[in-house]
Amino acid sequence: MGDEIRDAVKFISQELMNNPETDKSKLIDTASRKFDLNPMQTDFLINKYIFNKDNC
Repeated sequence: MGDEIRDAVKFISQELMNNPETDKSKLIDTASRKFDLNPMQTDFLINKYIFNKDNC
């Protein structure tokens, strides 16, 4: 796992701790842009936060 995906996971996790009602899809989109993630990395976040698949 690269630094950018690790940073994105930290960012999303922190945002969800601060506001659990946050729209996860929008949060993933924000993290994807902020950390310049590729489509595969974005799919990982979708699986982790939307479909609850921890396949790391």
